[in-house]
Amino acid sequence: MTSSASYNVFCDWLDVTFSPTNAPYPELNRLLLDAGFDVESSDRSVFVYSHQSSLQGKLVMGSTRGTFRVSASGAICATLRTLGVWQDYLATLSTSPHKVTRLDAALDLRMDGADLVQCMRDRYPSGEVNLRRKAVRTSVILEVRPDGRESGSWYAGRRSRARFTARVYDKALEALAKRGQLLPPTARVEVTAAGADAGATLRDAAQPHALFWHIAAPA
Repeated sequence: MTSSASYNVFCDWLDVTFSPTNAPYPELNRLLLDAGFDVESSDRSVFVYSHQSSLQGKLVMGSTRGTFRVSASGAICATLRTLGVWQDYLATLSTSPHKVTRLDAALDLRMDGADLVQCMRDRYPSGEVNLRRKAVRTSVILEVRPDGRESGSWYAGRRSRARFTARVYDKALEALAKRGQLLPPTARVEVTAAGADAGATLRDAAQPHALFWHIAAPA
């Protein structure tokens, strides 16, 4: 049997907020520019960073609603890891008082996503699942794949205010539909800790394994 510790769990989204008067903007800006990112801003208040190796991903940084927010999409998190600056990025975020307001942790499984989506539907036919203490509603969004099989995404807590939510989906189908990318059969399990009271930390972004299983197991 393969232990859970052998799975490659990774951070697939990270939002961090700061006080507008005490945010590490100069250091983050320097790190990103040195790593080859391009930056655009229409108002000199919110800045959008992108990298030529991941045109789909964006990092948004700036003042909004009384806070200074730094939001890195999953593609940007992956790009930072590929460039070898992920730990430097997290270390820079940690230099000022902050709150982690969203962290997605994900796991890819080499199996047909349609099989795992159906498994989750069969396992929770009541339409509810307990990710932690409180039950959340489940839902699905399905479509017919080019091979004629129905597949898509299974959600726990979609569009809710729950601190912990989850999504199980056909990653190969998503890659084909959004980017025309051909992947081997792949299912992704993704959990989200949202809100400052969810307890996620930058340490979880660096080592998301424990947070992932805290939310995903045993459901």
